[in-house]
Amino acid sequence: MRLSNRSVIVKGLAFGPAAFVLAFGAATAASAASDVYRSVTTAEAGVVKAITASDGKALGRTTASLGKLIEDALKRHQGGQGATACDVAAHSLAFVAASAAEALANSGEAKRLLLDDAKAAAADFAKDMQACDKQSGQKMGSHTSVEKALRAL
Repeated sequence: MRLSNRSVIVKGLAFGPAAFVLAFGAATAASAASDVYRSVTTAEAGVVKAITASDGKALGRTTASLGKLIEDALKRHQGGQGATACDVAAHSLAFVAASAAEALANSGEAKRLLLDDAKAAAADFAKDMQACDKQSGQKMGSHTSVEKALRAL
């Protein structure tokens, strides 16, 4: 069976916008992933600095900034998209920051338990960030500075 040129053109026109939307969506997703990566690495440096200075307020601000990233990841997940490795790393880092801030406000057994939780979350963060580095196409980093800062407490 022979197709007319008109039929081929109509099908081509129908595919064009879909291809554009698909390409634009992929570019937007890559841009969003790199934005999350930059935000998490910036927050990592802030958490290390705050832990070193024993600054609970700075840890709280960092937790709040990471909370926005986590909420966005949750919205994407509810929309049918999966969470990225950087989203998971943001969650781990927020848990480290929250636990460390609470540990600074407590003493005795409560402080020790909270620091143990923070150290476990810091180990998870290091693993999550290695996956995030790989997913973002970044050079593999160490990301153990948070664990080292916690050991100093």
